[in-house]
Amino acid sequence: MLVVRLFVTLLWFGVSAGILTYAVHDLNGRNAPTSSIEGTVIAHRQEPYMSSLDTETQFTYFITVRGATGDFEFGNDQQAIDTEPGTPVVVQVSTATGGIVFLRKGATVVDLRNTVDKDVVLIVTGAVGLLIALVREFAVDDYTYPRWLGFVFGVLAAAVGGWLALILAA
Repeated sequence: MLVVRLFVTLLWFGVSAGILTYAVHDLNGRNAPTSSIEGTVIAHRQEPYMSSLDTETQFTYFITVRGATGDFEFGNDQQAIDTEPGTPVVVQVSTATGGIVFLRKGATVVDLRNTVDKDVVLIVTGAVGLLIALVREFAVDDYTYPRWLGFVFGVLAAAVGGWLALILAA
C-alpha cells in the first residue's frame, strides 16, 4: 500500500506540474522578442502532407525572402504566408524559436502565431491537478507515512515534472 500511495503522489504532482510548466513555457515562446527581416519574396511553394487526424491532404506553405544579409526560407501551415514572388515583405522572426511570427506584405499584417486556446486548457488542467493532489494529501489519512513526507515528495515530484517538461519542450 505504501508503494502505491507513494507512486500516486509522485505521479499526480509530477504530471500536473509538468503540464503547467509546458503551457507556461509555450506561452513565453509565443510572446518572445522578434527580429525583422526586410526583403523581397523570390520564390514560393507548397508541400502536401497527410495528417493522421484528417483524411484530407494538408499543405505547408513556404516562401523564400531575399534580404540584405542573404536568402531566408520560411514555412507555415497557414495559407496566408503564400505570397507571390516580387512582393516586398517584412518578416518578424521569434528569437526564441526561430519561427516566423508575423508577415507584413504591404499594408496587410498576418499573425502566424498559434492561438492560446490549447495553452489555457493546459494551464487550467495542470492547476486543477495540483489542487486535487494537495486536497488528496490532506484527505488521505492512512498513516503509511506522515503527511509532511507526502508534501515533500509532492514538491520534489513537481520540480522533476517541471524540469522534464522544459527538457522535452526544448
